[in-house]
Amino acid sequence: MKIRVLVADDFPLVREGMARALERDPAIEVVAQASDGLEAVQLALKTRPDVMLLDLRMPQLGGLGVLERIQEQLPDTRVVIMSASEKTESLLDAVGAGAAGYLTKRTSGEELRQAVITAHGGGSVITPALASHLLREFSNAARGQGTSVRPLLGTRELDILRLVAQGLTDHEIGRQLFISPRTVQNHLTRIREKTGLRRRSELTRWAVEHSIL
Repeated sequence: MKIRVLVADDFPLVREGMARALERDPAIEVVAQASDGLEAVQLALKTRPDVMLLDLRMPQLGGLGVLERIQEQLPDTRVVIMSASEKTESLLDAVGAGAAGYLTKRTSGEELRQAVITAHGGGSVITPALASHLLREFSNAARGQGTSVRPLLGTRELDILRLVAQGLTDHEIGRQLFISPRTVQNHLTRIREKTGLRRRSELTRWAVEHSIL
């Protein structure tokens, strides 16, 4: 069976170019193309793709917002962020939000096809030039260098951890951030995996120690 891909980018030439590059591989089928974030979510729910290639900056709903909804409603769909931004900060946000990969728009057609195949197989793909920055950030964090836990947790995860430390329940956090309790729980699962902590009291203490409050 072919790998079913949804391509989402607000620039038609970029979107169509990616679709053409992907379909050069007989094992890949582009099932839909979206021009904004809301359309991307709607088409994903309709077509249920195996992999979504998602522009980070989209009209109507940004890439990270789309990613959050896809993770909640289509957890088996692997999302690879495509972006013109080569800032480490954007990469960390995407990885922290649960993206299966992050590629810049300098990526070649062959690299794009291989990224889709890798993501579909359960692997992660990151543009090599940025991967070195990511490894350096995690290495520094592991050695206790620097004061930020940003390399460890994404922006949304930090928001949720901050509210957990304030004593809010999953339902209360969901209402405040306009997401479902299930999405809150999914983020908490990743926070626990990254920090190695399980109890909310331990997470609260960790948040205090790292000045997240």
